[in-house]
Amino acid sequence: MTRLRSILALALLLCLAVAAGAAASSGSTTFAVRAAAGQTVSGTVSGSDSGFLTGARVTLEGKTRHQATTDADGRFTLTSVPSGAYALTVMAPGHVPMENRMEVGDTSVSVDIVLLHIPGL
Repeated sequence: MTRLRSILALALLLCLAVAAGAAASSGSTTFAVRAAAGQTVSGTVSGSDSGFLTGARVTLEGKTRHQATTDADGRFTLTSVPSGAYALTVMAPGHVPMENRMEVGDTSVSVDIVLLHIPGL
């Protein structure tokens, strides 16, 4: 009886290994995948002439490249950002683009950005 249990346990492990391989090759999300390490960089983008800007493009470039577009409340979120030095660029139609250097460390970062509005830009 003990030998039968061992054989069944081994067969179950083998089936799980085969299923995990099939899921990985087919793109299935049946098995959980550990998230990449890193911090979250989030915040808001406003215009000097108005409130929060919808559709502003926020780019963070350094060790890795992350990009987001602000939502209806001017909010953006970049996830899984490894610690290091980055260039933060924010662009929105009718506003002067902004670029600033920033460090991402061991904690999440929140930034609030105001872009200068230039009529006819």
